[in-house]
Amino acid sequence: MSSSTKTLLELRGRSVAGLETCIEVPSLKLLLDVGSCSRSAVNHRRVLISHGHLDHIGAIAQHAARRSLLGMEEGEYFVPSEIASQVEALFNAAGALDGQVIPRRIVPLSPGRDEPLGKRRTLRPFRTFHRVPSQGYTVWETRSRLRAEFRGMPGEELGALRRRGVEVAEAHEVPLLSFTGDTRVEVLEQTPELQQTECLVIEASFLDERVPVAQARDMGHIHLDELVDRHELLPKTDVVLSHFSSRYTTEEVTLLLKRKLPAERFAQARAL
Repeated sequence: MSSSTKTLLELRGRSVAGLETCIEVPSLKLLLDVGSCSRSAVNHRRVLISHGHLDHIGAIAQHAARRSLLGMEEGEYFVPSEIASQVEALFNAAGALDGQVIPRRIVPLSPGRDEPLGKRRTLRPFRTFHRVPSQGYTVWETRSRLRAEFRGMPGEELGALRRRGVEVAEAHEVPLLSFTGDTRVEVLEQTPELQQTECLVIEASFLDERVPVAQARDMGHIHLDELVDRHELLPKTDVVLSHFSSRYTTEEVTLLLKRKLPAERFAQARAL
């Protein structure tokens, strides 16, 4: 759960390691990966692709084709620059099989390049650490706040300053949502914005000794024990753990998170 000063983002969908990841963020009109394609997922035009494994990208052509069938605007697919040509080839093959050109807009992105989303929001990729080319994404929102020298000043004084033409506010960027996709835990150590984001969606594929930490790392994934050891690097607002191995039942996930996470962290966490 989040702190009292933040509003939880609604997240819908499923993320199961090796099977499917497709997470809807309705308030931002975004999909996080498209390893499956529900009817509601089709409503979201913009899709953030973390990497090319099929449980994260396997339904991309279906998503685009269904939007076309329903008379919707072509989908926008933000993908790591290294795989953009392969994604185009995937669409071309799917279109050839289907006897049509599937409408789509593929946007290659890499860390260091921003993409405006409108409504004072910007999409900014960051590096992740998986077995294939991969990246995460943060949605940044530009907000207004009082300049430091005016904070704590009574409202009537601020009003008087404004009437005199004094600029009392300034713009600043806030990380609103961060999504890691599949990655090793180094992403927490090398991406400072993740400690400040208002909602962090991060993978935790393996939770106990059935898959030890070393094996999880070899597969390019995070083990819960690694998150526990670095819990101070998690944001103090909303943490969403996802991409659990299918070997764990829902009940086991809840029990293991409660047992292993510090109490204050368990109170902040959601499982997807």
